[in-house]
Amino acid sequence: MEGSSPRAIGSPLRGLVNVLPTGRNFYSVDPKAVPSRLAWDTGVAMADSLLARYRDDYGRWPQSVGLSVWGTSAMRTSGDDIAEVLALLGVRPVWDDASRRVVDLEAMTMAELDRPRIDVTVRISGFFRDAFPHVVTMLDDAVRLVAELDEPDEANYVRAHSKADLADHGDQRRATTRIFGSRPAPTAQACCS
Repeated sequence: MEGSSPRAIGSPLRGLVNVLPTGRNFYSVDPKAVPSRLAWDTGVAMADSLLARYRDDYGRWPQSVGLSVWGTSAMRTSGDDIAEVLALLGVRPVWDDASRRVVDLEAMTMAELDRPRIDVTVRISGFFRDAFPHVVTMLDDAVRLVAELDEPDEANYVRAHSKADLADHGDQRRATTRIFGSRPAPTAQACCS
């Protein structure tokens, strides 16, 4: 019976043609499809707008940016804010055409980017942490990918800042940590016998 397998819901106008036909059991978003292709386009535009505004105000590129990421927003937009983080880093998602899921990340070339890679620190909500753990891992992978690129410091602020942090304390993992949020609640202990 076709209606028995759950399917994603959302707006076909946001590029979610896989939600058709309707009339099935549903879930709000496939977490492994975040960001969607349309969210990527939106996130790139958001990153470009942020950078243009900063350059207009200060006459230079920002070296670092702090962004907050919320679970409900990621669900509503299929990851516009996640795409913005990736775009600022200069990292593009790679999607599987059949499932529309993000299966890899690739660093954009400096020629394609035409600007430095911006160091992004991300504050995640507790709900985002719990609903999108693989996206947290993906963002962490993106930061580490950029930090390991062989690019000059003035073209890659993530690498420049990571190298400086590593020189200060000698911990590579700590030098590339850019995602922060509240700890998960402790699991309930069995009580009462």
